[in-house]
Amino acid sequence: MQTEEFINRVEQAGISDRTVATNVSFATIEALCLHLPQEEIRQMTSQLPSELSQAALKGGQQQTGEADGKVELEDFYTEVATRADMSADDVREPVRVVINTFKKAVTTGEFVDVTFELPADINTLLAS
Repeated sequence: MQTEEFINRVEQAGISDRTVATNVSFATIEALCLHLPQEEIRQMTSQLPSELSQAALKGGQQQTGEADGKVELEDFYTEVATRADMSADDVREPVRVVINTFKKAVTTGEFVDVTFELPADINTLLAS
């Protein structure tokens, strides 16, 4: 799947504003990678379009090393909102749409690997 197709699918799934669909797609991938091990990010990027892979790598580079495996879902929404220049409340539904599109962009095995590596609250979001 190419980046354009990914963004089109996000738009078609209910995010009718192209700018919002694009910004939230990149912001969500980047924020997810703040909470993934580097090896998992590497594996995930091999299945994403190059532009989204760059967002994933950027998120991985921003890791502070202080993660204790606990991230509140609200904090994750705030991370995405900050990157997408939106409010945390306005980003909730677009994030869900991006996650569902992401689920279709990578293999089932890779999606399962990602969910197992994420903190529990974010994992809940991916499972919905």
